[in-house]
Amino acid sequence: MDAPPSSADIRHANALTCIHVFRASEEPLTISDLVQRTGLSRPTIDAVINELEEGGTLTEVPAGSSRANGGRPARRFQFQSLNALVAGIDSGPSNVTVMLADLRGRVVGRASREISGSPTASQRVDTVVSTVRDALADAGTPASKLRAACVAVSGTIGLDGKVAQSYFVPEWNNTDLARHLGNELGCHVFLENDTKLAAYAEHHFGSAQLAGNILYFHIGTRIAFALTIDGKIHQGAHRSAGELASLRGFRWTTNSVKGNLTWTGAESTAAILSMVKRGDSDAHAEWARFVTEIATRIATVSLVFDPDVIVIGGELPASDLSGEFITAVRTEVRRLILLDLKPDVLASTVGAESILRGALALGFHESSRQLFGIEGVPVPDISEVRADNSPTIRQTPAAQTTPLTGRTQKVPSHE
Repeated sequence: MDAPPSSADIRHANALTCIHVFRASEEPLTISDLVQRTGLSRPTIDAVINELEEGGTLTEVPAGSSRANGGRPARRFQFQSLNALVAGIDSGPSNVTVMLADLRGRVVGRASREISGSPTASQRVDTVVSTVRDALADAGTPASKLRAACVAVSGTIGLDGKVAQSYFVPEWNNTDLARHLGNELGCHVFLENDTKLAAYAEHHFGSAQLAGNILYFHIGTRIAFALTIDGKIHQGAHRSAGELASLRGFRWTTNSVKGNLTWTGAESTAAILSMVKRGDSDAHAEWARFVTEIATRIATVSLVFDPDVIVIGGELPASDLSGEFITAVRTEVRRLILLDLKPDVLASTVGAESILRGALALGFHESSRQLFGIEGVPVPDISEVRADNSPTIRQTPAAQTTPLTGRTQKVPSHE
């Protein structure tokens, strides 16, 4: 039998309940409002408010006019969504992109810088720091409000939190990037693999929100995969889960060379897609072979992990051939797997910013105490802020029509 919750557990649960109510309200709330919306007692809410006020998450707003009966107006408290910011940082080989979110999950600042030449690790760090400061300027908030940052890296992260190995950005190898950035930015910084963050974004915001076990494949200029189990990124004993590119001699497909997709009759994946659309027979044959080979690999990995669903993201699923590609892979995967229960294959619905949104989501999850003063505050949805400062909530489409054929591909909606 489970032990009854302690008084500390109860206080923690009460604080989470109040934060949830405050975060959902744009207007100041009174204690009576909170009693009505949470079912908690006034003394309990008083204690929670005092704690949240100390951390700056709540502030008391000036009282309005007196009540009609001449009594004192009720005290009102406002959730301070800009009291702390989270940064999602994608530190790719050729550019750095930053997205800032407030405590409601609203994106309040963005910035991007290109990287040219052969920069040193120190120069790359400087570029990341400068891009974060650009995003803070875009948000119009001081650097002191930045409390946490999750940095996406193309490579493996060691148990010590350093970049263990990166084929695409070798300057990061054995670099204590989190410490350097933390010193420069003055906040909690941690690293994660970019594909794992994209998988994490699919769990929180994408087509597989109701699934705990997701097998995510990134297919575009390169191929990589990651796995979430019970909604958490699967790391393995040495944080090397999913690093098949580190297996000597391994190739995802005939077209995969040293981690990059190459094509016999085209310079890029986009180019061969264009040739397939124009009806080029050689390009179509190479494309068909690629689909068969990658589907075989996906089916093999799927049988190892037995996921609820397979999600494919990257440049290919976002292309004009997305419907044909996903349908062809799904058909081949289901043909190859002889079991009665087979995972579905879905296209990513998070889009091109899946890595950044995954970084923000993990930043909220891992840095709850730095942001709210307590552990375990749920990850918010990530929404855009319009010019009138109201959020634009991202909607997951119920269906997608592919431009090439006009066919409609059903995508689960989890609104």
